[in-house]
Amino acid sequence: MKRGAIEKSEGDEICEINVVPLADISLVLLIILMLITPMVMQSMIKISASRAATAVKVQEAVPEKPLIIEVRPEGFWLNQNKMDSAESLQRFLAGELSRKNDRTVIITAAKGVRHGMVVTALDMSKQAGAEKLSLLKRAKK
Repeated sequence: MKRGAIEKSEGDEICEINVVPLADISLVLLIILMLITPMVMQSMIKISASRAATAVKVQEAVPEKPLIIEVRPEGFWLNQNKMDSAESLQRFLAGELSRKNDRTVIITAAKGVRHGMVVTALDMSKQAGAEKLSLLKRAKK
């Protein structure tokens, strides 16, 4: 074609779909899938059904009563028992935690308690051997 014919659009328009690129892409994808499929099948995890196992009777454990420290302006209370000082709280906690499987201590504070007293309760609980500490918000009455 002449250069002038293209610029003046004197030629016929192409109204046919070019199938060659579509066929090329399809064949390339087919080849890739054929190469990858055996690799995927080999790398699959094989699971076999387990054989019948003897049933083991699980003893139902009685839930332990949690240790709850209530921090009030007048001092510390452990499970509704008043503690004289932070040191007595730590000693009593160490004794209780040594007998328990669940070493969780729940700490709650009354309204108007200074922040330092709550931090002291947290520190004494951790030193006594508590593994988990939880802060509990007091419910409104």
